[in-house]
Amino acid sequence: PGMGMAVVGSSLLWVGAFLSTTEAGYYKVAYAVINLVLMPISPFIATSYPEINRTIIQREWQQLRSILRKVTAIAAGWTLASGVLLVLFGKYALWIYGKEYIPAYPALLVLLAGFGFANIFFWNRPLLLSLGLPVYPFRVTLWTGLAKVLLAFFLVPRFGYVAEAALLSGYFIVSIGLIVWRGFKEVHIQEMQPVMEAAG
Repeated sequence: PGMGMAVVGSSLLWVGAFLSTTEAGYYKVAYAVINLVLMPISPFIATSYPEINRTIIQREWQQLRSILRKVTAIAAGWTLASGVLLVLFGKYALWIYGKEYIPAYPALLVLLAGFGFANIFFWNRPLLLSLGLPVYPFRVTLWTGLAKVLLAFFLVPRFGYVAEAALLSGYFIVSIGLIVWRGFKEVHIQEMQPVMEAAG
């Protein structure tokens, strides 16, 4: 988690380093507004982890899939509803900070894609931790984070703060997508293990 937080937290710093304070202000406000989408999902992480862990320990794979489907559906419902509201009324939300921050709207929409993806699959790390694979998320976030930082040097000075928003969203989608894929792959392996042992 520390590596992921470092990548996310440094996003504003890169905008400030490469661009003007005005553009950094646009990005900061867009980031602040998009964080409102995440707030209601946070309690699900604490409540879902024990259940995920329990089903894995007891090797109840169908129940695990059922839990993941349910929490994903709940998170997706909230994220979709919040996303629609941000698309329709995002400019008004930015207006609260001041009408001069309306240009942050494109960055807000781009960040919505990445944060929305992270919201829906919020259980990606707890799943791998319960499966005994804590190193894989670290490696994924390390390498995708480094790729994001390197690309920032080339893209942000040329395309502005929206490029940084795109890089951050891309980081979320790629890293979390890989973690989710690895989690489902490991569940399948462990589920099939008794069958393979019996066949052997």
